[in-house]
Amino acid sequence: MGFGGWRRGHQPRAGRLGLALVGISLALGLALGPGQAIAPPPDFTLTPDLGEFSRVWPYDLGDITLTQSGVAVDTLPLPLTGTIALPAGAAPVPWVVVLHGRHAGCHFQPDGISAWPCAPEPRFDRGFAYLAQALAEAGYGVIMPNLNAAFTETYGATAVTRNELADQRSGQIIDAHLTRLAQAHRGDQVGFDLPLMGRVDLARLAMVGHSMGGGAAALSAIRRATAAEAIATGLGPIAALVLVSPTRSYPMAQRPDAYQLPDVPTVVMAGGCDRDIFDLSSLYYVEMARQQPRTTPVLGLLLPGANHNFFNAAVAEDDYYRQPDHGSLCDPQRSRDRLSRVAQENFLAQYTQAFLRTVWSAAGDAALAEVGMAPHRAAPRELLGQPVLTTLVSPKTQRYTVFQAENAPAARLTPGLKATLCKPLTDCQPSLRPYPHFPALLTLGWEAAPESLQVPLEGVDASRFSSLELRLAPDRSWAWPQGQPVFAVVLRDQQGGAARVEIPSTVPALRQFEPDPTHGYTAPLYPSSLRIPLGQFAGVDLAAVTSVEIVFDQAAQGRLHLASIEFVGR
Repeated sequence: MGFGGWRRGHQPRAGRLGLALVGISLALGLALGPGQAIAPPPDFTLTPDLGEFSRVWPYDLGDITLTQSGVAVDTLPLPLTGTIALPAGAAPVPWVVVLHGRHAGCHFQPDGISAWPCAPEPRFDRGFAYLAQALAEAGYGVIMPNLNAAFTETYGATAVTRNELADQRSGQIIDAHLTRLAQAHRGDQVGFDLPLMGRVDLARLAMVGHSMGGGAAALSAIRRATAAEAIATGLGPIAALVLVSPTRSYPMAQRPDAYQLPDVPTVVMAGGCDRDIFDLSSLYYVEMARQQPRTTPVLGLLLPGANHNFFNAAVAEDDYYRQPDHGSLCDPQRSRDRLSRVAQENFLAQYTQAFLRTVWSAAGDAALAEVGMAPHRAAPRELLGQPVLTTLVSPKTQRYTVFQAENAPAARLTPGLKATLCKPLTDCQPSLRPYPHFPALLTLGWEAAPESLQVPLEGVDASRFSSLELRLAPDRSWAWPQGQPVFAVVLRDQQGGAARVEIPSTVPALRQFEPDPTHGYTAPLYPSSLRIPLGQFAGVDLAAVTSVEIVFDQAAQGRLHLASIEFVGR
């Protein structure tokens, strides 16, 4: 079972990176509403010192010219610069392409005048030197292109055209760097100034992308070819994706196609304290993946205490202060959950190593569980020591959908169970903080026990699956009795047999966050996975299941939000 293997990787340093590049992250336009203009960035810098990293070096491959369409200026000049990391040895190794996001600097000043080329140019590629060092020590080559030219608001890019041009430009920049890497592998001198001949396994490429770099990674991976010629020139397929707060900055309702993923193992990380993508629209990639006929898994991974900028060491601002609500979760001076910059760096470095090893090694069940991608096990409360909420999209053949919120009429509700449907991309629950308007959610409320929701089935053979998965979230204004059962899940079979599993308030999917004293309930509302291994339903014939029930006979009152019920695994 699984798609690779695991062993624990490099532990990054515990210290902070040295000072000296530009600070505020302005990765998004989509998350900003009327009256939410962002002030110009202050004049301070934060530069990672590459001298701290023994296996990481800068490079300059000379000048190239990009082509672009849809605007009056059809070309854009740029120097092909970036950062590279190389493990010890002489054998070919897998390579990871790391793509930074769009952040403020002389090239991108939404409230001022941008310039290109510009100086001093911030080098956000070097903000991932810690990740490159960790991956190189674990045996991977790493190339980190400087993507600032893709995001510059010049040469035809305006607030209207910049996202489309970023798509056009980033693809060409990525391809140019990888083409040069393939040439260096063949022995050509292209400007890396490193012994790269024979060091690149061009058939094993992965990508890590942050913010708009994450959107660029997904788009690039979709467009790549599989032919031998493409592989030999560095333009072959991508084997895996780690997308960190990814976006292409298009509104979901207008461009749902922008949130497509290629059919490769993918992790989509998001932070509950992200104030660039504070509606968690990055996780829409996960929702779109559920609609695809996939053969590989996708994991949505929410780190409740993570912000946007602390993944990139070259970005100075704590973006939480752009909209400092829900202080009990996100205020670094008050919260027990808020992650430091070092904690976020360590998590990304350790998780990326673990995930890539599941892709490129012989993985067992424990390996998949370590990265939160084991459908036969309960959803994890923690990964690598950090609290998480996860939602796993298993391959299409490993899922049988019992219920979706959009199909609420298929369920039988007892008279006292009140149900309200919130369709995707509609604003059903006014809040002081934007929350994910997806997926569709059926809000279930009860004032007295017992009540129940039953989904009739026609003798479904569930024995070929490993777990029953509910995607749900507690209502933010409702407090469960901690440590006590909240509801039960019951399976019934054709012979009249039944099996019941009680669900305590301590499962990760029912985690509740303290209300903010000033703003109230502003924690994100996003349904995560509650997985029940089918072995817990003793006494029922799994080969002939006739109904799945959620029975509310534990808590006298309550409200929760249900997105779906599925049999998953194997």
